[in-house]
Amino acid sequence: MKNLASQLLPFFPYLSVLLLLSCTQDLYEKGDGKYSYLRADFAEAYVNADKQVNRLVTDDNDELTLTKPYTADWIERADTTYRTAIYYNKLEKGAEALSISRVTTLTLRSDSGALSKWAPDPVGMEAAWIGRNCRYLNMGLVLKVGAADKDATPQSVGMLHGGITINADSTRTINLLFNHRQGDVPEYYSQRFYMSMPLSGLDADSVRLTIVTYDGRFVRTFPLESGL
Repeated sequence: MKNLASQLLPFFPYLSVLLLLSCTQDLYEKGDGKYSYLRADFAEAYVNADKQVNRLVTDDNDELTLTKPYTADWIERADTTYRTAIYYNKLEKGAEALSISRVTTLTLRSDSGALSKWAPDPVGMEAAWIGRNCRYLNMGLVLKVGAADKDATPQSVGMLHGGITINADSTRTINLLFNHRQGDVPEYYSQRFYMSMPLSGLDADSVRLTIVTYDGRFVRTFPLESGL
């Protein structure tokens, strides 16, 4: 299970609205002001030898070359790739990064012991979707947080492999079970988190995601077919 304490994604102002709008159009279709080409996307960020992001590839497979390399405290390694959310101005040549934050990335676990004990603590559900290139399953969740004692059990999240379902048309659906443990973290405040899980290498035609929320079980099936 992944400890969330070190991977909290800071809130982008209006990010959730921007993400929905950026799928179809820029916020402003006319004019050349500072925010004329404002967008927000999930992307893979490529870090150079100087620990700077200089290029990103979005979930729409758009390649963004930054007009100015971007540095941040969360960039720990050089010459690597991070899963990120980027808030930026799209320019005629390149992109101006306004903010780039690291996104919590979940690894799928095939653990029969953990699966048999799956009884997750609930979360708030905002959104779940797969990008057009079908490389990641993305989730927008709300977790309860608060200051905990130094020796308290931390809050954690993960994803469990719930088996393969063979459908009537012989297609294969992989069942993904979101796992959340509140630990000893008090439930004082609501905090938005964005999380992604890589989909490469899954031997399936679709994924069925199950998340236990405060309003009951959220279950949704997504086809694994690129929209590009």
